[in-house]
Amino acid sequence: MIWSSRPFVRIFFPLVAGIFLAYWFPFFRESGSLWLLILTGVLSFTAYLLYRKNRSWKWRWLNGMLFILAVISVGIFLANMKLEKDTSFLNSNEQNYVAKVVSEPVSTEKSVKMILRLERTVSEDTIRINGTRVMAFLHRDSLSRKLQYGDIIVFKGKPVAPEGPKNPEEFDYAAFLALNDVHAMVFLRQDDWNLLGSEEGSIYVLAARTRNYLLRALQENGVTGNNYTVAAAVLLGYDQLMDPELEQKYVTAGAMHILCVSGLHVGIIYLVLSFILGFLRRNRVQKIIKVVLLLILIWFYALLTGLSPSVLRSSVMITLFILATLLARYKDVYNTLAASAVLLLLFNPLLIFNVGFQLSYTAVLGILMFYQPIYNIVYLKNKVADKMWSIVAVSAAAQLGTFPLAAHYFHFFPPYFWLTNIFIFPLSFAIIGTGMAFMIFSWVPVVSGVLGTVLSAFVYLLNYVVGLVKHLPLNGIYDLYYPWPKAVLMYALILLAIPLLLQRKVKLITPALIVILLLVSLNTRHKYQVLKQKKIVVYSISGHSVYDFISGNKHVLLTDSELLAEPQKLDFHLDNSRISWGLDKNNLPVDEEIENYTLDLFYDGRFGVFGPVKFMVWNEKKLYRTDQPIQVDYVISAGRRKSDLSLLNDIVEFDYLIIDSSVPYWKLKQLSEQAEDLNIRYFDVKAQRAFIAEIQE
Repeated sequence: MIWSSRPFVRIFFPLVAGIFLAYWFPFFRESGSLWLLILTGVLSFTAYLLYRKNRSWKWRWLNGMLFILAVISVGIFLANMKLEKDTSFLNSNEQNYVAKVVSEPVSTEKSVKMILRLERTVSEDTIRINGTRVMAFLHRDSLSRKLQYGDIIVFKGKPVAPEGPKNPEEFDYAAFLALNDVHAMVFLRQDDWNLLGSEEGSIYVLAARTRNYLLRALQENGVTGNNYTVAAAVLLGYDQLMDPELEQKYVTAGAMHILCVSGLHVGIIYLVLSFILGFLRRNRVQKIIKVVLLLILIWFYALLTGLSPSVLRSSVMITLFILATLLARYKDVYNTLAASAVLLLLFNPLLIFNVGFQLSYTAVLGILMFYQPIYNIVYLKNKVADKMWSIVAVSAAAQLGTFPLAAHYFHFFPPYFWLTNIFIFPLSFAIIGTGMAFMIFSWVPVVSGVLGTVLSAFVYLLNYVVGLVKHLPLNGIYDLYYPWPKAVLMYALILLAIPLLLQRKVKLITPALIVILLLVSLNTRHKYQVLKQKKIVVYSISGHSVYDFISGNKHVLLTDSELLAEPQKLDFHLDNSRISWGLDKNNLPVDEEIENYTLDLFYDGRFGVFGPVKFMVWNEKKLYRTDQPIQVDYVISAGRRKSDLSLLNDIVEFDYLIIDSSVPYWKLKQLSEQAEDLNIRYFDVKAQRAFIAEIQE
């Protein structure tokens, strides 16, 4: 790589390093920025004195070192600006706040979810809140359903900090909100809020209302059901209505990228607009007018679709491309890609942690690096066959760029992605092209009706093709376990293997074998840890009893019937830990009798034995006195029934009381007070975290 011709590539890596330092290490959030900036200044002055007195080449390395330190310090400073938020109001009592709706409200079964930006408190001493963003859940009614982006409300409530994960490996929703600049949550009843008015004149409000108009226009012109759901996601980035079953079909087919407004959409819009504005090219003034119109329309569409990371990336890249063309500057694609990333990170450094941002850039990088070597494998004279092979090559290159990340985050690989994309690419072009025409002519009755019918037909065909994949054998590789070390090594292997296999770079054999050896070592270590494990886990899922008995790569998970009927909720809380522990799904009702000789587990619905451990589930069943106290290691308290811990203590001898997450607050308070009076050790799963007992045999 020629670094001098790619300055933004040189900037990107130290900038990201600075952001990581600020995010991962508290030291840099407290005083790191200041000290690093001082150090950079001292070194800069020293380098200046040395270089002025002695212009020897041996001191030139200081320039590069100082440049790197300076960019790192910028990354630390920018990240701190985003991470440091005033959340002192979270400790205050219930107050009145004036807030603005700054996201598209989403209706669920019981509530309407939206992001509010707190403007100020309403009191004698008005206090500005510095624009803190809060995730709000309003009781669903006719008024809350009418709220729109830009509406201003006053509400009475007490925003609270979102809770972190309570279960092993669970998705950290609080961290996710923080990375999206949301630092609190509030739940509002019907009488807790009132609408004050609406913001006018904002480009963001205009974009949001235009999107709502187009969504209504789609439905009014015959695009309904799943066709409407997919069309709204593909054309406008509105994916809140996606049916889980339909979404899973797209995941299995390896076609989820179609449902996200991405560079493909922006690229098609750019080509169409360039063609329409092609007459503006006679002189420099017309060319400038064309560039201004292109940029306005492209960025308005980006606003229209919600400014997702992939749209931001492609919009910035196309903006740089357009400006470079106008100025007749050399366009290096890697430098342009890095420049777009740097500009976005300067605006919001926490974007580097966004999964969509990471996948968008690695997909493009994969295409840039691997498309041509893959395409050159096969030469086809037939133009149709050549186009199909080109689509396969692009798909394979993008998969190589995103696979380690996708495996890390989603634990899944779609084997038929190459086959699906042969059909999906032309269909997506047809849908986006028809959709653009529909947006332009949505106000013309007859034309919009015809375009709506054609669009609905294309989307129906897309859904049909995607749905066929689930009927193919081996349609998905599930439960992939790719922690960060393994994902990084897999990227290293891909970077070495492609030139080694496709370009015959034999000198890469040794480093490739070293990486393979490290990957095998990681897998072997993980399998050994899985086979040696034996544990009891009482999970924390509010309102439910969930117990896991794990021995090696086998387990039995016991839970209540309500949670068994909600597999998506169960997977959200437990799938990551199940995959990291090397387990298959084996979920059973908590009141079912079990005799599992493989696990050495015996359970009759109340008392159980797991290896050397004896336990009791203290549930709704009546407790009877016995001649001799029953001896167990753990008592797990469950359910809503009022319980007398002193009576239990007379009947059962136990070492530890575990209060599971099905226990309501009033009973939890009662049990904790009784346990403290009786000097009984207890563990509150709901308030603390999942209880894990490692068993040594």
